[in-house]
Amino acid sequence: MTDATDTDTDLVRAAQAGDIAALGALLERDRAQMMAVAVSLLGHHPDIEDVVQDACIQALRRIGDVRDPAAVRGWLIAIAANGCRARLRRPSPETTSQFPDHGTALDSAEQILERIAVRDWVRTALDGLPPPLRTVVLLRYFSNASAYRTIAELCDVPVGTVRSRLHNARTQLAEQLLATAATAARTDPIHRRFAEDAGLAMGAFEATGDAAHLADYYATDLRFALADGIRQCGRDLYAALLAHDFNDGVRSQPIRVTVGADVMVVELRLDNPTDRPLHCPPALTQLHFHDGRRIQRIASHYALDSSSLSERRRILGRSTIPGRGTAASCCWPAMPASH
Repeated sequence: MTDATDTDTDLVRAAQAGDIAALGALLERDRAQMMAVAVSLLGHHPDIEDVVQDACIQALRRIGDVRDPAAVRGWLIAIAANGCRARLRRPSPETTSQFPDHGTALDSAEQILERIAVRDWVRTALDGLPPPLRTVVLLRYFSNASAYRTIAELCDVPVGTVRSRLHNARTQLAEQLLATAATAARTDPIHRRFAEDAGLAMGAFEATGDAAHLADYYATDLRFALADGIRQCGRDLYAALLAHDFNDGVRSQPIRVTVGADVMVVELRLDNPTDRPLHCPPALTQLHFHDGRRIQRIASHYALDSSSLSERRRILGRSTIPGRGTAASCCWPAMPASH
């Protein structure tokens, strides 16, 4: 069983010895940091969760390759960052000039599985997948036939079907892997409690308009940027901008909060008043950088394409999106942090 006092080195060495709970705890501990990097590179993007899940599967396969256990966080972040860059570089489906035999590719997957530190858990987890999902995972992550077009050819399905099956399989495997940490002691109860209390404070502020609720959770010199992208400073200014939106009728609906030792990833849907449907973007993802006591900096990434932005500017009659009146709220009232 893992413990909150286990270091990254302890967890890596245990995972390399075949302890799947240790790997799950390690990924739970660093998932928020991986998400933060993905959001920083991709913005508010539908592929964020795929990137993190892909990094989890890569870690599952390659944890035995880690030579410096103390540096594993940087290793995991690099995997996530490389996944983001691959998506940014991907203008079209991958191509390949040769298609290996289906049986040969799966045979090579068996050989790769034998070299994985947590192979027993992997085999059991893969056996729990439906055959079509199990096949694409084996080919993508545990064989040399990993290109999408190669997998599509081997499985005799369109590339789009391969992507869909991989998404579903990744989701199931990553959830199972992270769930193993639930059998161990919580790795960051203090940070999780801080996130929940900060969310309740923001909810109270939205409901009452009293900025005093934020004093214990947001630094006085809070640094932030909202929809206009302008960097600003000050908790009081931040509260005033949010209060303006709340008074206009903007409401936020929490989707998910992922908690890490020094960052929280907050995902929200924003509901605009019916008479001002373009008041705020429809959704955003925020990175809340904290020291465990107060949030020091907030980076906001909005779901807003260029056509929507142009329409908002046309209706507002302005050349830029101003901070006041268009700053999106960032509350997640009474929402439990994800693990």
